Formats: sequence, C-alpha cells, structure tokens
Amino acid sequence: MIGLLSVWGCALKSVEPTGDGGRDAGPSRVLIATQKSDFKRSVVSEIKDNLGDDVAYVRVVDVRWLPNEKPGNFNAIVILNRCMAGRPDPRVETFIDELPDKKKVIVLTTGQLDSWRPDSTEVDAMTSASTMSTTSPIARSIADKVLNIIDSQSE
Repeated sequence: MIGLLSVWGCALKSVEPTGDGGRDAGPSRVLIATQKSDFKRSVVSEIKDNLGDDVAYVRVVDVRWLPNEKPGNFNAIVILNRCMAGRPDPRVETFIDELPDKKKVIVLTTGQLDSWRPDSTEVDAMTSASTMSTTSPIARSIADKVLNIIDSQSE
C-alpha cells in the first residue's frame, strides 16, 4: 500500500514556480513551497494577499523543488504539504532537518487523520483538513506568523 501511495504522490501534478516582486528588493523575502490542490492554491493566494506590500518578494515553488532552493535567500519559509501514510514528502523532512535556522519556518500539514509535525520544536507547525471554508483564517494566521518572523529579524 505504501508503494502505491508513493507512486500516486509522484504522479501528482507540479506547482509552477513563480516569483512576485523584485529578487533584490528589500529585506523581506518569503519562500512558499506547496503542492497542487485547490485548497493549497487558495491558501497561497490568500497568504500573498495578506502579506501585500509588507513583503518585497514572494517565491512559490512545488515541494518537489525544495532541495533546489537556498534557504539563506529568504527571511521566512512557508511549507504546505500533505501527509501520505503518516509522513510528509521526504524532501520536506530533509529540507527542514538541514536548515540551520528553523525559527523562520512555518509548516502547514494537511490530512484528515495525519498530524505529522517536524522533530524540531523551533518550527512553527500546524495541521488542518483541506476544507475550503477554512482557507481565510489559515492564510491570515500564516501571514501574521511570516510578518512576525520578519519583524523579529529586524530587531
């Protein structure tokens, strides 16, 4: 069964990478890594709306491309991932494990029965079912956390 879940997970369509704002603009740069689903697409869109002009650059990539990203280029990192068989995409775990500054990471894990959280207590981890009626409060909460991370770095 785990093998089937792995094949299914690898067959999912990928999120197209995007970057809003100037790469060199200001000290507020955010990486959002996500997976393709209506729920996650809505949450990402609302996070970006909530961040507005407070963040100079937002890069959105598929979770699959996390190993290609340089965490040092970002002030805050948001990861939206789903659990399969109780585990996230292995690239999420590896990325978080290898991060020197885990305090700048916010992870939202979706799944009905799964509640995976990173091993590090420094990571701000939350879980949710993929219910469209909850996208706005979740996005607002994540955006507020991102802004708090950025504010704490400027102090």
